[in-house]
Amino acid sequence: MTPVAVTAKKLDVKIGDLVEIEGRKYDVVSDKHGGVALEPAITKTVAELHAEHGSRPLTPEEFEEYFGDLPSDGEG
Repeated sequence: MTPVAVTAKKLDVKIGDLVEIEGRKYDVVSDKHGGVALEPAITKTVAELHAEHGSRPLTPEEFEEYFGDLPSDGEG
Protein backbone atom coordinates (compact mmCIF):
# COMPACT_ATOMS: atom_id res chain seq x y z
CA MET A 1 0.00 0.00 0.00
CA THR A 2 1.40 3.38 -1.02
CA PRO A 3 1.01 6.24 1.48
CA VAL A 4 -1.02 9.20 0.23
CA ALA A 5 -0.59 12.74 1.49
CA VAL A 6 -3.80 14.44 2.53
CA THR A 7 -4.05 18.19 2.77
CA ALA A 8 -6.59 19.47 5.26
CA LYS A 9 -8.71 22.40 4.09
CA LYS A 10 -9.80 25.03 6.56
CA LEU A 11 -13.42 26.09 6.18
CA ASP A 12 -14.63 29.43 7.47
CA VAL A 13 -18.14 28.25 8.39
CA LYS A 14 -20.59 28.51 11.25
CA ILE A 15 -23.40 26.29 12.45
CA GLY A 16 -26.34 26.53 10.08
CA ASP A 17 -24.25 27.15 6.96
CA LEU A 18 -24.63 25.03 3.86
CA VAL A 19 -21.42 23.87 2.16
CA GLU A 20 -20.89 22.06 -1.12
CA ILE A 21 -18.10 19.52 -1.51
CA GLU A 22 -17.61 17.78 -4.86
CA GLY A 23 -21.19 18.51 -5.89
CA ARG A 24 -22.79 17.31 -2.67
CA LYS A 25 -24.39 19.65 -0.14
CA TYR A 26 -23.85 19.43 3.61
CA ASP A 27 -25.30 21.27 6.60
CA VAL A 28 -22.85 22.48 9.27
CA VAL A 29 -24.16 21.25 12.64
CA SER A 30 -22.87 21.12 16.21
CA ASP A 31 -21.44 17.83 17.42
CA LYS A 32 -21.57 16.18 20.87
CA HIS A 33 -18.19 17.61 21.86
CA GLY A 34 -18.83 21.31 21.23
CA GLY A 35 -17.33 21.30 17.75
CA VAL A 36 -18.91 21.19 14.33
CA ALA A 37 -19.69 18.38 11.92
CA LEU A 38 -21.00 18.04 8.38
CA GLU A 39 -24.24 16.17 7.72
CA PRO A 40 -25.82 15.52 4.34
CA ALA A 41 -28.20 18.36 3.59
CA ILE A 42 -31.81 17.29 3.84
CA THR A 43 -33.33 20.72 3.38
CA LYS A 44 -34.00 22.52 0.13
CA THR A 45 -34.25 26.20 -0.63
CA VAL A 46 -37.44 27.73 -1.98
CA ALA A 47 -35.63 28.40 -5.26
CA GLU A 48 -34.70 24.69 -5.54
CA LEU A 49 -38.31 23.65 -4.93
CA HIS A 50 -39.62 26.09 -7.55
CA ALA A 51 -37.01 24.84 -10.07
CA GLU A 52 -37.95 21.18 -9.46
CA HIS A 53 -41.68 21.80 -9.86
CA GLY A 54 -41.59 24.46 -12.57
CA SER A 55 -43.38 26.92 -10.32
CA ARG A 56 -42.72 30.48 -9.17
CA PRO A 57 -43.37 32.63 -6.09
CA LEU A 58 -46.81 34.18 -5.78
CA THR A 59 -47.16 37.85 -6.56
CA PRO A 60 -48.45 40.01 -3.68
CA GLU A 61 -51.82 40.19 -5.47
CA GLU A 62 -52.02 36.39 -5.83
CA PHE A 63 -51.06 35.92 -2.18
CA GLU A 64 -53.81 38.33 -1.10
CA GLU A 65 -56.32 36.54 -3.37
CA TYR A 66 -55.54 33.11 -1.90
CA PHE A 67 -54.77 33.96 1.74
CA GLY A 68 -56.10 37.46 2.42
CA ASP A 69 -59.22 36.36 4.29
CA LEU A 70 -57.61 33.97 6.78
CA PRO A 71 -58.77 34.47 10.37
CA SER A 72 -56.24 36.08 12.67
CA ASP A 73 -55.52 35.57 16.37
CA GLY A 74 -54.38 39.18 16.62
CA GLU A 75 -50.80 38.25 17.56
CA GLY A 76 -49.07 39.46 14.47
